[in-house]
Amino acid sequence: MFVLLDYNGLHRFKLGKSGAYWNSMVAPQGATIHKLDSASRLKLREQQRASLPSVVVLACGFDNCINLFVPQAWDLYQQQFVRANASPLDPDLHDLKRLLIARAEECTIDEQGRIKIPEPLLRWAGLEAGKEAQLIYLDDRYEIWEVGRYNEFLTERGKELKQIARRLLRGDAGGSGGSDGADH
Repeated sequence: MFVLLDYNGLHRFKLGKSGAYWNSMVAPQGATIHKLDSASRLKLREQQRASLPSVVVLACGFDNCINLFVPQAWDLYQQQFVRANASPLDPDLHDLKRLLIARAEECTIDEQGRIKIPEPLLRWAGLEAGKEAQLIYLDDRYEIWEVGRYNEFLTERGKELKQIARRLLRGDAGGSGGSDGADH
């Protein structure tokens, strides 16, 4: 059970019976590098762990990263596909659901703050046990990237930063400017 409070885009979730709150604005900002252990577990830093409930949802993200959601944010993310302006018969909508929704898995964060990343998601993101992963925080989720892919993404999209900012600040969020035109 949860209660979602929305204050002008600030999502605050009341988690379960504990009454604890997860607030999308207080999660740690920035990017951190973590080494996956031999069992393909990512160990969270203490501040990151404190910002999350014990069960999270891992799902394929755009650009071959993994999205990490609290369950309530995952529910809101899925609802965007239901409310999409596409026909229920649109094959592109079905492809998006297959790629981004169908392979999602609930994962438990263990007492040491580790999350076991499922094999299909490891392959999607190009991650391997014993290698480094980049964890970044966005407004409603974390993203887990293979470090080389993340650096390539930053280099490629960084060249377009000013154009992207101008387009978004003008309110033209649906315009071209990215490789896929989608929100990341």
